[in-house]
Amino acid sequence: MRKFKLFPILLVLILVLSLVPVPKAHAAEELVIDATAAYLVELNTGDVLFAKNEHMKLFPASTTKVLTVLLAIEAIERGEADYRDMVTASDNCRFDLTWDSSTVGISAGESMSLENLMICALVASANEACNIIGEYIGGTVSSFVDLMNARAAELGCRNTHFANTHGLPNEDHYSSAYDLHLIAKEAIKHEKFMQMCNYVEYTVPATNMSDERHIKTTNELIDPASNYYNSSASGIKTGSTDAAGFCLVSSAEKNEIKLLSVILGAKAVPTGSGAYRIDSFTETGYMFRWVFANYSWREILSATELVAELPVALGEGMDSVIVHPESSLRDLIPNDLDINKEYKADIHIYCQDEGAEPLTAPISMGEELGEITLTYKGETFGPVKLVANTDVPLSKIEYMKSRIRNTFKKPWLKWTIIGILFVFLLYIAFIIRYNILKYRHKKKLQARREASERERR
Repeated sequence: MRKFKLFPILLVLILVLSLVPVPKAHAAEELVIDATAAYLVELNTGDVLFAKNEHMKLFPASTTKVLTVLLAIEAIERGEADYRDMVTASDNCRFDLTWDSSTVGISAGESMSLENLMICALVASANEACNIIGEYIGGTVSSFVDLMNARAAELGCRNTHFANTHGLPNEDHYSSAYDLHLIAKEAIKHEKFMQMCNYVEYTVPATNMSDERHIKTTNELIDPASNYYNSSASGIKTGSTDAAGFCLVSSAEKNEIKLLSVILGAKAVPTGSGAYRIDSFTETGYMFRWVFANYSWREILSATELVAELPVALGEGMDSVIVHPESSLRDLIPNDLDINKEYKADIHIYCQDEGAEPLTAPISMGEELGEITLTYKGETFGPVKLVANTDVPLSKIEYMKSRIRNTFKKPWLKWTIIGILFVFLLYIAFIIRYNILKYRHKKKLQARREASERERR
């Protein structure tokens, strides 16, 4: 009986849910990412394509090293250091490191070029290399950490604070997916940074205390030998600790689409036989494939589009001209988006402005006659000039007619003509009156002559 009592309630719930509008998805499938936080942005447009807990403060693990290397590159570009500088590790090189943390085995007293230290930090995720870099650039590790926090603030990071150079767990060391994207976006502007973080394998030359070191990237997304390999991906930095989970800052480019992604707090999922699936790689690869499959650069305004036909005065054989955009506009949008419905056009024709003169020949092909602006979800595209698609020559006959008409519209001429007509009419009236009086005078003279003749008889 209890089941039957619940049935009407379930029926009502189904009915209510059926009335709730389902938002239209612009892509073929909804993007769902299995990680604590994620952020995905297209770099050409700045469009945010996915965000999940992007401002949550989380442990960044070794993604911290992006800023460590960035500060070293910026110091080099300011002339304060050089890639070829030989840097000797001090006794502090293993400061704040745990026994099992990631290193390449650099010891106190060992000398290595600054460039190779940066490569060790980015490729092999060497923690001691970060301390050595920090001490060399900042004077002390703590001073360098202060520089890190100051630079992060300059880049707009609001949920970030660093306590070390490498990213090992510390309650006072945190960042967010959004803030790490800001740091990475600045770092990838430097060609040298991208070169270093994209080494799959690298041989560090022998030093005063070590033979050659052969290091391999921790970033399996860019390793062709890995099951996670993604041919469109490049860089940037992995990170993993028990506290942070698995993290990855990466970029990708395909079909003119440039992506920057951040994954924080992903898991290692058992797959059997002691193997694990690292979701920082799988989820990042999934985000990239999702965008490349569902988004593309599409023409939202064509230069060949005929926007409006405008009336033209005094044209020879033509009384109108068609305008079209001077150039095309493109935008990165979902493949299934209806451009004609979603993008709203605002057309501004100059001759239609209040108080503007009518459009009059001659008009040259390509002459600017207006502008068009498109809007989509509050974003503005344009304006783009609207130009004439052909020449409209001036008709001399129509021009003379127009001049005559315009001349007769002038007030002074109107009153002059009226005055002349008035004088002319007065003159006519005077002539008529003169002729009447003359006629009457002749009649009187003739009557007198006739009277005289009768008297003489």
